[in-house]
Amino acid sequence: MLGAFIFQNFATLLLITAIVVIMFVNKKYNIPATDLFFLSIALLLIIMVFDTVETLCENNDSILSLDLQGRVALRNFAAAVQFILRPFVIMIEIMIIIPSSVKLKPLSAIPAVINLVVYSTAFTGSEIAYTITPDNHFSRGPLGTTVFFVQIFYVIELMVISVRYFRNLTNGKNAIVILILTQVAITTVLEYMDLVTGFSNFITALAILEYYIYLSVIYQEDMRNTIVEKDLELEKEKMLLLRNQIHPHFIYNSLSIIRSLAKRDSQRAVSSIDSFSDYLKAHIGAIETDELIDFDKELNNIKVYLELVRADKSRKLDVIYDLKATGFMIPPLSLEPIVENAVNHGISREGGEITVCSYDTDDSYIITVSDNGTARNLPADDKPFHMGVGIENTRKRLELHCGGTLDMDMHGSGTTVTVKIPKSGRENANEGSYSRRQSADS
Repeated sequence: MLGAFIFQNFATLLLITAIVVIMFVNKKYNIPATDLFFLSIALLLIIMVFDTVETLCENNDSILSLDLQGRVALRNFAAAVQFILRPFVIMIEIMIIIPSSVKLKPLSAIPAVINLVVYSTAFTGSEIAYTITPDNHFSRGPLGTTVFFVQIFYVIELMVISVRYFRNLTNGKNAIVILILTQVAITTVLEYMDLVTGFSNFITALAILEYYIYLSVIYQEDMRNTIVEKDLELEKEKMLLLRNQIHPHFIYNSLSIIRSLAKRDSQRAVSSIDSFSDYLKAHIGAIETDELIDFDKELNNIKVYLELVRADKSRKLDVIYDLKATGFMIPPLSLEPIVENAVNHGISREGGEITVCSYDTDDSYIITVSDNGTARNLPADDKPFHMGVGIENTRKRLELHCGGTLDMDMHGSGTTVTVKIPKSGRENANEGSYSRRQSADS
Protein backbone atom coordinates (compact mmCIF):
# COMPACT_ATOMS: atom_id res chain seq x y z
CA MET A 1 0.00 0.00 0.00
CA LEU A 2 2.75 2.46 0.95
CA GLY A 3 4.75 1.57 -2.15
CA ALA A 4 1.70 2.11 -4.35
CA PHE A 5 1.05 5.47 -2.67
CA ILE A 6 4.62 6.67 -3.28
CA PHE A 7 4.71 5.35 -6.84
CA GLN A 8 1.42 7.00 -7.81
CA ASN A 9 2.20 10.36 -6.13
CA PHE A 10 5.98 10.53 -6.51
CA ALA A 11 6.14 13.91 -8.30
CA THR A 12 3.48 15.44 -6.02
CA LEU A 13 5.30 14.23 -2.90
CA LEU A 14 8.53 15.82 -4.14
CA LEU A 15 6.67 19.09 -4.66
CA ILE A 16 5.07 18.95 -1.20
CA THR A 17 8.49 18.26 0.33
CA ALA A 18 9.84 21.36 -1.42
CA ILE A 19 6.94 23.44 -0.04
CA VAL A 20 7.52 22.23 3.52
CA VAL A 21 11.28 22.89 3.30
CA ILE A 22 10.71 26.42 1.95
CA MET A 23 8.18 27.13 4.69
CA PHE A 24 10.60 25.82 7.31
CA VAL A 25 13.41 28.03 5.98
CA ASN A 26 11.07 31.06 6.08
CA LYS A 27 9.82 30.24 9.57
CA LYS A 28 11.89 33.02 11.18
CA TYR A 29 10.22 35.62 8.92
CA ASN A 30 6.75 34.82 10.29
CA ILE A 31 5.05 34.74 6.89
CA PRO A 32 1.35 35.41 7.59
CA ALA A 33 -1.10 32.46 7.59
CA THR A 34 1.62 29.79 7.45
CA ASP A 35 -0.58 27.51 9.57
CA LEU A 36 -3.30 27.64 6.93
CA PHE A 37 -0.80 26.58 4.28
CA PHE A 38 0.11 23.57 6.41
CA LEU A 39 -3.62 22.79 6.68
CA SER A 40 -3.88 22.89 2.87
CA ILE A 41 -0.98 20.45 2.60
CA ALA A 42 -2.55 18.15 5.18
CA LEU A 43 -5.85 18.09 3.26
CA LEU A 44 -3.99 17.41 0.02
CA LEU A 45 -2.17 14.46 1.60
CA ILE A 46 -5.50 13.03 2.78
CA ILE A 47 -6.88 13.43 -0.75
CA MET A 48 -3.83 11.68 -2.17
CA VAL A 49 -4.29 8.72 0.21
CA PHE A 50 -7.93 8.22 -0.81
CA ASP A 51 -7.01 8.78 -4.47
CA THR A 52 -4.53 5.92 -4.20
CA VAL A 53 -7.15 3.71 -2.52
CA GLU A 54 -9.66 4.48 -5.27
CA THR A 55 -7.10 3.65 -7.96
CA LEU A 56 -6.29 0.32 -6.33
CA CYS A 57 -9.99 -0.49 -6.08
CA GLU A 58 -10.60 0.49 -9.71
CA ASN A 59 -7.70 -1.67 -10.95
CA ASN A 60 -8.69 -4.61 -8.74
CA ASP A 61 -5.18 -4.55 -7.32
CA SER A 62 -4.23 -7.66 -5.37
CA ILE A 63 -2.89 -5.47 -2.53
CA LEU A 64 -6.48 -5.11 -1.37
CA SER A 65 -7.75 -8.44 -0.13
CA LEU A 66 -11.38 -7.64 -0.91
CA ASP A 67 -14.02 -9.14 -3.12
CA LEU A 68 -15.68 -7.12 -5.89
CA GLN A 69 -18.48 -5.86 -3.64
CA GLY A 70 -15.97 -4.71 -1.02
CA ARG A 71 -13.90 -2.93 -3.64
CA VAL A 72 -16.98 -1.11 -4.97
CA ALA A 73 -17.97 0.03 -1.48
CA LEU A 74 -14.44 1.19 -0.63
CA ARG A 75 -14.04 2.96 -3.96
CA ASN A 76 -17.37 4.74 -3.44
CA PHE A 77 -16.24 5.97 -0.02
CA ALA A 78 -12.77 7.06 -1.24
CA ALA A 79 -14.20 8.94 -4.23
CA ALA A 80 -16.72 10.79 -2.07
CA VAL A 81 -14.04 11.95 0.38
CA GLN A 82 -11.89 13.28 -2.47
CA PHE A 83 -14.71 15.17 -4.16
CA ILE A 84 -15.72 16.70 -0.81
CA LEU A 85 -12.23 17.83 0.23
CA ARG A 86 -10.84 19.21 -3.05
CA PRO A 87 -12.68 22.58 -2.99
CA PHE A 88 -11.65 23.15 0.64
CA VAL A 89 -7.96 23.30 -0.36
CA ILE A 90 -8.56 26.32 -2.61
CA MET A 91 -11.05 27.80 -0.12
CA ILE A 92 -8.30 27.87 2.53
CA GLU A 93 -6.08 29.91 0.20
CA ILE A 94 -8.92 32.43 -0.16
CA MET A 95 -9.31 32.58 3.62
CA ILE A 96 -5.60 33.39 3.89
CA ILE A 97 -5.88 36.77 2.20
CA ILE A 98 -9.37 37.91 3.24
CA PRO A 99 -8.87 40.13 6.33
CA SER A 100 -10.54 38.84 9.49
CA SER A 101 -12.30 42.21 9.78
CA VAL A 102 -14.41 41.42 6.69
CA LYS A 103 -17.80 40.36 8.08
CA LEU A 104 -18.76 38.35 4.98
CA LYS A 105 -15.63 36.20 5.14
CA PRO A 106 -17.54 33.05 6.33
CA LEU A 107 -19.70 33.27 3.18
CA SER A 108 -16.72 32.05 1.16
CA ALA A 109 -17.33 28.59 2.59
CA ILE A 110 -20.83 28.32 1.06
CA PRO A 111 -19.78 26.78 -2.32
CA ALA A 112 -17.62 24.18 -0.53
CA VAL A 113 -20.48 23.34 1.81
CA ILE A 114 -22.88 22.94 -1.13
CA ASN A 115 -20.38 20.61 -2.77
CA LEU A 116 -20.06 18.69 0.52
CA VAL A 117 -23.84 18.21 0.69
CA VAL A 118 -24.01 17.02 -2.93
CA TYR A 119 -21.26 14.43 -2.65
CA SER A 120 -22.22 13.30 0.86
CA THR A 121 -25.28 11.74 -0.75
CA ALA A 122 -22.97 9.06 -2.15
CA PHE A 123 -22.64 7.64 1.37
CA THR A 124 -26.40 6.94 1.38
CA GLY A 125 -26.43 5.22 -2.02
CA SER A 126 -27.84 8.22 -3.89
CA GLU A 127 -26.80 8.60 -7.53
CA ILE A 128 -27.29 12.37 -7.93
CA ALA A 129 -23.53 12.99 -7.74
CA TYR A 130 -22.13 9.75 -9.09
CA THR A 131 -22.43 6.04 -8.76
CA ILE A 132 -20.10 3.05 -8.75
CA THR A 133 -21.83 0.26 -10.62
CA PRO A 134 -21.80 -3.31 -9.24
CA ASP A 135 -19.20 -4.21 -11.89
CA ASN A 136 -16.91 -1.39 -10.51
CA HIS A 137 -17.43 1.28 -13.16
CA PHE A 138 -17.73 5.01 -12.37
CA SER A 139 -20.73 6.93 -13.69
CA ARG A 140 -21.27 10.66 -13.14
CA GLY A 141 -24.73 11.73 -11.94
CA PRO A 142 -26.78 14.85 -12.78
CA LEU A 143 -24.91 16.92 -10.15
CA GLY A 144 -21.56 15.24 -10.77
CA THR A 145 -20.04 18.40 -12.21
CA THR A 146 -20.53 20.37 -8.98
CA VAL A 147 -16.95 19.84 -7.80
CA PHE A 148 -15.53 21.17 -11.10
CA PHE A 149 -17.65 24.32 -11.11
CA VAL A 150 -16.95 24.98 -7.40
CA GLN A 151 -13.20 24.68 -7.96
CA ILE A 152 -13.27 27.02 -10.96
CA PHE A 153 -15.46 29.44 -8.99
CA TYR A 154 -12.93 29.45 -6.14
CA VAL A 155 -9.99 29.97 -8.48
CA ILE A 156 -11.69 32.97 -10.10
CA GLU A 157 -12.58 34.33 -6.66
CA LEU A 158 -8.97 33.84 -5.58
CA MET A 159 -7.77 35.92 -8.53
CA VAL A 160 -10.33 38.69 -7.96
CA ILE A 161 -9.61 38.95 -4.23
CA SER A 162 -5.83 38.84 -4.76
CA VAL A 163 -5.95 41.62 -7.34
CA ARG A 164 -8.29 43.64 -5.12
CA TYR A 165 -6.24 43.46 -1.94
CA PHE A 166 -2.90 43.71 -3.71
CA ARG A 167 -3.92 46.02 -6.57
CA ASN A 168 -0.96 48.31 -5.87
CA LEU A 169 1.48 45.57 -6.86
CA THR A 170 3.17 45.40 -10.20
CA ASN A 171 1.63 43.31 -12.97
CA GLY A 172 4.53 40.89 -12.64
CA LYS A 173 3.40 39.84 -9.16
CA ASN A 174 -0.28 39.59 -10.07
CA ALA A 175 0.74 37.43 -13.02
CA ILE A 176 1.41 34.65 -10.49
CA VAL A 177 -2.28 34.58 -9.59
CA ILE A 178 -3.24 34.53 -13.27
CA LEU A 179 -0.82 31.64 -13.76
CA ILE A 180 -2.48 29.69 -10.92
CA LEU A 181 -5.93 30.40 -12.42
CA THR A 182 -4.85 29.19 -15.86
CA GLN A 183 -3.20 26.01 -14.58
CA VAL A 184 -6.11 24.96 -12.38
CA ALA A 185 -8.78 25.89 -14.94
CA ILE A 186 -7.09 23.96 -17.75
CA THR A 187 -6.50 20.91 -15.55
CA THR A 188 -10.10 20.97 -14.27
CA VAL A 189 -11.55 21.18 -17.80
CA LEU A 190 -9.32 18.38 -19.09
CA GLU A 191 -10.21 16.20 -16.08
CA TYR A 192 -13.92 16.87 -16.68
CA MET A 193 -13.59 15.89 -20.35
CA ASP A 194 -11.50 12.82 -19.41
CA LEU A 195 -8.81 13.97 -21.83
CA VAL A 196 -6.08 14.15 -19.17
CA THR A 197 -6.38 12.49 -15.78
CA GLY A 198 -4.18 11.97 -12.74
CA PHE A 199 -2.73 15.51 -12.50
CA SER A 200 -5.18 17.12 -10.05
CA ASN A 201 -3.08 16.45 -6.96
CA PHE A 202 0.13 17.67 -8.60
CA ILE A 203 -1.50 20.87 -9.89
CA THR A 204 -3.02 21.49 -6.45
CA ALA A 205 0.40 21.16 -4.80
CA LEU A 206 1.91 23.40 -7.47
CA ALA A 207 -0.78 26.03 -6.83
CA ILE A 208 -0.06 25.94 -3.08
CA LEU A 209 3.65 26.46 -3.75
CA GLU A 210 3.05 29.28 -6.24
CA TYR A 211 0.60 31.05 -3.94
CA TYR A 212 2.94 30.74 -0.96
CA ILE A 213 5.72 32.29 -3.07
CA TYR A 214 3.29 35.01 -4.14
CA LEU A 215 2.40 35.95 -0.56
CA SER A 216 6.06 35.69 0.52
CA VAL A 217 7.07 38.19 -2.15
CA ILE A 218 4.30 40.56 -1.04
CA TYR A 219 5.30 40.14 2.63
CA GLN A 220 8.95 40.88 1.88
CA GLU A 221 7.96 43.96 -0.11
CA ASP A 222 5.78 45.13 2.78
CA MET A 223 8.70 44.61 5.17
CA ARG A 224 10.99 46.68 2.94
CA ASN A 225 8.38 49.44 2.73
CA THR A 226 7.95 49.31 6.51
CA ILE A 227 11.70 49.67 7.04
CA VAL A 228 11.80 52.63 4.63
CA GLU A 229 8.86 54.24 6.44
CA LYS A 230 10.55 53.70 9.80
CA ASP A 231 13.76 55.26 8.51
CA LEU A 232 11.82 58.26 7.20
CA GLU A 233 9.99 58.55 10.52
CA LEU A 234 13.32 58.40 12.35
CA GLU A 235 14.66 61.23 10.21
CA LYS A 236 11.55 63.26 11.00
CA GLU A 237 12.04 62.58 14.71
CA LYS A 238 15.66 63.68 14.47
CA MET A 239 14.66 66.91 12.76
CA LEU A 240 11.99 67.47 15.41
CA LEU A 241 14.60 66.87 18.08
CA LEU A 242 16.91 69.37 16.43
CA ARG A 243 14.11 71.93 16.12
CA ASN A 244 13.01 71.44 19.72
CA GLN A 245 16.46 71.61 21.26
CA ILE A 246 18.33 74.27 19.30
CA HIS A 247 16.31 77.38 19.98
CA PRO A 248 16.88 80.48 17.85
CA HIS A 249 16.10 82.77 20.76
CA PHE A 250 18.83 81.20 22.91
CA ILE A 251 21.31 81.29 19.99
CA TYR A 252 20.57 84.95 19.27
CA ASN A 253 20.84 85.79 22.96
CA SER A 254 24.14 83.91 23.30
CA LEU A 255 25.62 85.66 20.26
CA SER A 256 24.46 89.01 21.62
CA ILE A 257 26.15 88.33 24.97
CA ILE A 258 29.37 87.19 23.23
CA ARG A 259 29.33 90.35 21.11
CA SER A 260 28.93 92.47 24.24
CA LEU A 261 31.77 90.62 26.02
CA ALA A 262 34.06 91.03 23.02
CA LYS A 263 33.98 94.81 23.57
CA ARG A 264 34.93 94.77 27.24
CA ASP A 265 36.26 91.32 28.23
CA SER A 266 37.90 89.48 25.35
CA GLN A 267 39.02 86.53 27.53
CA ARG A 268 35.47 85.82 28.69
CA ALA A 269 34.25 86.32 25.14
CA VAL A 270 36.64 83.60 23.90
CA SER A 271 35.51 81.30 26.73
CA SER A 272 31.85 81.91 25.83
CA ILE A 273 32.56 81.20 22.16
CA ASP A 274 34.12 77.86 23.16
CA SER A 275 31.09 77.05 25.29
CA PHE A 276 28.73 78.05 22.48
CA SER A 277 30.66 75.83 20.06
CA ASP A 278 30.45 72.89 22.49
CA TYR A 279 26.72 73.54 22.89
CA LEU A 280 26.12 73.30 19.12
CA LYS A 281 28.34 70.23 18.75
CA ALA A 282 26.49 68.41 21.51
CA HIS A 283 23.09 69.09 19.94
CA ILE A 284 24.07 68.30 16.37
CA GLY A 285 26.02 65.23 17.52
CA ALA A 286 22.90 63.86 19.21
CA ILE A 287 21.10 64.00 15.86
CA GLU A 288 23.82 62.01 14.10
CA THR A 289 24.03 59.02 16.45
CA ASP A 290 21.77 56.60 18.26
CA GLU A 291 24.52 55.40 20.60
CA LEU A 292 24.31 55.98 24.34
CA ILE A 293 26.93 58.17 26.00
CA ASP A 294 28.50 58.29 29.47
CA PHE A 295 26.51 60.17 32.09
CA ASP A 296 29.61 62.32 32.68
CA LYS A 297 29.48 63.49 29.07
CA GLU A 298 25.83 64.41 29.38
CA LEU A 299 26.67 66.22 32.62
CA ASN A 300 29.27 68.21 30.70
CA ASN A 301 26.59 69.20 28.16
CA ILE A 302 24.53 70.53 31.07
CA LYS A 303 27.47 72.54 32.42
CA VAL A 304 28.24 73.99 28.96
CA TYR A 305 24.67 75.15 28.61
CA LEU A 306 24.60 76.68 32.09
CA GLU A 307 27.89 78.51 31.44
CA LEU A 308 26.23 80.21 28.49
CA VAL A 309 23.20 81.07 30.63
CA ARG A 310 25.41 82.53 33.37
CA ALA A 311 27.24 84.65 30.82
CA ASP A 312 24.11 86.76 30.95
CA LYS A 313 24.79 88.67 34.18
CA SER A 314 21.19 89.82 34.37
CA ARG A 315 20.20 86.31 35.49
CA LYS A 316 21.24 85.02 38.89
CA LEU A 317 21.32 81.26 38.72
CA ASP A 318 22.61 78.84 41.36
CA VAL A 319 23.27 75.21 40.46
CA ILE A 320 23.74 72.38 42.95
CA TYR A 321 25.16 69.00 41.94
CA ASP A 322 24.52 66.01 44.20
CA LEU A 323 25.98 63.10 42.27
CA LYS A 324 26.14 59.74 44.02
CA ALA A 325 26.20 57.65 40.82
CA THR A 326 27.89 58.50 37.53
CA GLY A 327 29.16 55.26 35.95
CA PHE A 328 26.32 54.52 33.56
CA MET A 329 25.14 55.25 30.03
CA ILE A 330 22.34 57.52 28.91
CA PRO A 331 20.90 58.77 25.58
CA PRO A 332 22.61 61.98 24.45
CA LEU A 333 20.78 65.19 25.36
CA SER A 334 18.24 63.45 27.54
CA LEU A 335 19.00 65.62 30.60
CA GLU A 336 20.22 68.91 29.12
CA PRO A 337 16.78 69.71 27.60
CA ILE A 338 15.26 69.15 31.05
CA VAL A 339 17.71 71.68 32.53
CA GLU A 340 16.86 74.07 29.69
CA ASN A 341 13.21 73.61 30.53
CA ALA A 342 13.91 74.47 34.18
CA VAL A 343 15.86 77.59 33.21
CA ASN A 344 13.40 78.87 30.63
CA HIS A 345 10.09 77.89 32.22
CA GLY A 346 10.84 77.02 35.83
CA ILE A 347 12.80 79.75 37.57
CA SER A 348 11.95 83.41 37.24
CA ARG A 349 13.93 85.94 35.21
CA GLU A 350 15.41 87.39 38.40
CA GLY A 351 17.00 84.06 39.27
CA GLY A 352 16.57 80.81 41.11
CA GLU A 353 18.14 77.48 41.99
CA ILE A 354 18.49 74.24 40.03
CA THR A 355 19.55 70.94 41.62
CA VAL A 356 20.84 67.95 39.69
CA CYS A 357 20.97 64.67 41.65
CA SER A 358 21.91 61.11 40.71
CA TYR A 359 21.88 57.87 42.64
CA ASP A 360 21.20 54.20 42.03
CA THR A 361 18.90 51.49 43.35
CA ASP A 362 19.09 47.72 42.96
CA ASP A 363 17.66 47.82 39.45
CA SER A 364 17.94 51.39 38.18
CA TYR A 365 19.86 54.64 38.03
CA ILE A 366 17.84 57.67 39.08
CA ILE A 367 18.48 61.27 37.99
CA THR A 368 16.41 64.21 39.23
CA VAL A 369 16.42 67.81 38.02
CA SER A 370 14.64 70.20 40.41
CA ASP A 371 13.98 73.93 40.38
CA ASN A 372 12.40 76.31 42.86
CA GLY A 373 10.53 78.26 40.20
CA THR A 374 6.95 79.06 39.29
CA ALA A 375 6.15 76.84 36.29
CA ARG A 376 3.58 75.04 38.39
CA ASN A 377 1.47 78.22 38.42
CA LEU A 378 1.00 78.26 34.63
CA PRO A 379 -2.56 77.50 33.40
CA ALA A 380 -2.96 74.02 31.90
CA ASP A 381 -3.60 75.49 28.43
CA ASP A 382 -0.67 77.93 28.66
CA LYS A 383 2.28 75.53 28.89
CA PRO A 384 5.29 76.69 26.84
CA PHE A 385 6.00 74.81 23.60
CA HIS A 386 9.29 73.40 24.85
CA MET A 387 7.76 72.24 28.09
CA GLY A 388 5.13 70.17 26.28
CA VAL A 389 6.77 68.89 23.08
CA GLY A 390 10.38 68.97 24.28
CA ILE A 391 9.76 66.98 27.46
CA GLU A 392 7.54 64.49 25.63
CA ASN A 393 10.20 64.09 22.93
CA THR A 394 12.81 63.38 25.61
CA ARG A 395 10.49 60.87 27.29
CA LYS A 396 10.06 58.96 24.01
CA ARG A 397 13.80 58.93 23.32
CA LEU A 398 14.52 57.54 26.81
CA GLU A 399 11.96 54.78 26.32
CA LEU A 400 13.16 53.97 22.80
CA HIS A 401 16.90 53.83 23.45
CA CYS A 402 17.23 52.31 26.90
CA GLY A 403 13.77 51.55 28.30
CA GLY A 404 13.99 54.61 30.55
CA THR A 405 11.14 56.66 31.97
CA LEU A 406 10.56 60.35 32.68
CA ASP A 407 8.12 61.77 35.22
CA MET A 408 7.37 65.42 35.99
CA ASP A 409 6.05 66.62 39.34
CA MET A 410 4.98 70.26 39.81
CA HIS A 411 4.92 70.59 43.57
CA GLY A 412 4.63 73.44 46.07
CA SER A 413 8.30 74.48 45.95
CA GLY A 414 8.95 74.13 42.25
CA THR A 415 9.19 71.36 39.67
CA THR A 416 11.04 68.05 39.80
CA VAL A 417 11.73 65.86 36.76
CA THR A 418 12.78 62.28 37.52
CA VAL A 419 14.56 60.11 34.97
CA LYS A 420 14.89 56.36 35.59
CA ILE A 421 17.41 54.25 33.63
CA PRO A 422 17.06 50.48 34.16
CA LYS A 423 20.32 48.66 34.85
CA SER A 424 19.19 45.59 32.93
CA GLY A 425 19.53 47.40 29.62
CA ARG A 426 23.16 48.45 30.02
CA GLU A 427 24.73 45.38 28.42
CA ASN A 428 22.74 45.95 25.23
CA ALA A 429 22.87 49.72 25.41
CA ASN A 430 24.90 50.28 22.27
CA GLU A 431 23.20 47.89 19.89
CA GLY A 432 22.12 49.27 16.51
CA SER A 433 19.22 51.65 16.54
CA TYR A 434 17.19 49.55 14.11
CA SER A 435 17.21 46.51 16.39
CA ARG A 436 16.13 48.69 19.29
CA ARG A 437 13.27 50.11 17.25
CA GLN A 438 12.17 46.64 16.22
CA SER A 439 12.09 45.53 19.87
CA ALA A 440 10.10 48.60 20.82
CA ASP A 441 7.55 47.98 18.06
CA SER A 442 7.07 44.35 18.96
